[in-house]
Amino acid sequence: MKFLKVLILLAAVVVSTSNGVCGGIDVTNTSVGTRDAGTGTAPINFDISWNNSWRSTDPGAPAPSNWDAAWVFVKFRKNGGNWAHASLNDTGHTVPSGASLDVGLVDTSASFNIATNPGVGVFVYRSADGVGTFTKTGFSLNWKYTQDGVGVNDTIDIRVFAIEMVHVPTEAFFAGDNATSTASFRQGSGDNDPWYIGSESAITTGAQAGSGTGVGEMNSEYRYVTTSQETEDITGAVFTIPAVFPKGYQKFYMMKGEVSQSQWVAFFNTLTTTQKSTRDITSSGALGKNTDNLTYRNNVSWTSGDATLPAQGGGATYASVAMNYISWADLAAYLDWAGLRPMSELEFETAARGPYPAVSGEYAWGSTSLTGATGVNNAGLPNEAPSAAANCVYNNGVAGPMRVGAMAAGDTTRIASGAGYYGAMDLCGNVYERTVSVGRSEGRTFNGAKHGNGVLTSGGDADVTTWPDGWAVGLGFRGGAWQQPWSGVRLSDRSGASMRLWNRHLERGGRGVRSAP
Repeated sequence: MKFLKVLILLAAVVVSTSNGVCGGIDVTNTSVGTRDAGTGTAPINFDISWNNSWRSTDPGAPAPSNWDAAWVFVKFRKNGGNWAHASLNDTGHTVPSGASLDVGLVDTSASFNIATNPGVGVFVYRSADGVGTFTKTGFSLNWKYTQDGVGVNDTIDIRVFAIEMVHVPTEAFFAGDNATSTASFRQGSGDNDPWYIGSESAITTGAQAGSGTGVGEMNSEYRYVTTSQETEDITGAVFTIPAVFPKGYQKFYMMKGEVSQSQWVAFFNTLTTTQKSTRDITSSGALGKNTDNLTYRNNVSWTSGDATLPAQGGGATYASVAMNYISWADLAAYLDWAGLRPMSELEFETAARGPYPAVSGEYAWGSTSLTGATGVNNAGLPNEAPSAAANCVYNNGVAGPMRVGAMAAGDTTRIASGAGYYGAMDLCGNVYERTVSVGRSEGRTFNGAKHGNGVLTSGGDADVTTWPDGWAVGLGFRGGAWQQPWSGVRLSDRSGASMRLWNRHLERGGRGVRSAP
């Protein structure tokens, strides 16, 4: 099998604000231009830069014909009040030469409407082939400020956020690993070929034995294998996965890395006091970390005002380390706030495997080669790395998650860096990925076109009605985590895919995706 070189090697955390560099993306020179009283619009200006960016349209290049991007969105506050989300028009943006910009709507299946379906952010990416640092000045977003209740004379503060993403193109793929991993997808009771996903059309499962005509057959045969969780469908159950459920065939964007502690703090610090109390992981009643001290490599501290990442020995803040101790409700709130959405477990597999046939027992990097991190250099610093070459954080080799993208070091292969086919990092190990399960009826109601609108309930919860609820009904876990054994971090392992666990835990984190415009 050909292993493609990874051209996106995360340097650190992947969120920035108008206050300067917070990691992989640097958003600077932010301002609000003159408010036009006639049109009710104003430009939100910024410059942007990030390292290890790429775009390749050459199928023969050492990376997929694909690109990375920044998901950019804006929070504002009026007259010193609460932070709110900026509603963007679908046109009228200023884009510098060499860059492309696509507007992301709340509902990607419907037309733009500034009142009911506004732009909640934009994707910024290279307009031509290139690799390396991507720096562009002179972006302006067309903000419909009157839609957000802002007047010409109001005092406005803004924060511009950016999250590194990878584009996953429209492409057929296989889900499952030839029945090697626990409850992996297969075509029949006597046919271990993985599911073949060749469209976003509805899928109906059955109890068939399967044709069994060869390895990796592109047959429309789908048998479900249970993990025996309460209310989960049984093995061989007949059910339909609707067309609106995201099956991973249609193009989408995925966060390059899991939500980091810096990203979490940036989110948390735009919430109201009441919302913060709901999303606080540190208090004795939070059923999570229950302390402000550094615990299992989580350094978040909050009692009042803004959350912090206190400096530890050597000035380490753990800002770039993956965020753990977050529940499903916590992650859903972050995704709603950022204008993203959860991923399905089928999207999880395609982002890792790409269009290749399945390898029995493989990990996200397309191989059964597994080397765990057993120590940490530069702990908690932006350049944190494993103390020896490794491609996964698992089996208690490190007592907590590591820096997002820490396995990548230089221009290296997928196997060495633990990268998914399209460049997403840490899909196996580090912290658990929250995914929407196909094996629960509640999960199958999930509509991939519906995204967060940037606004939470007054109590700090996500309010997207087509997402699984705060009790994690319809959800599960994929990818394993830092305490799990070798079998639990396999790409197609589904032992937790329908495990309904709503609470905070030292292994639980996550990331978001977005249907591509």
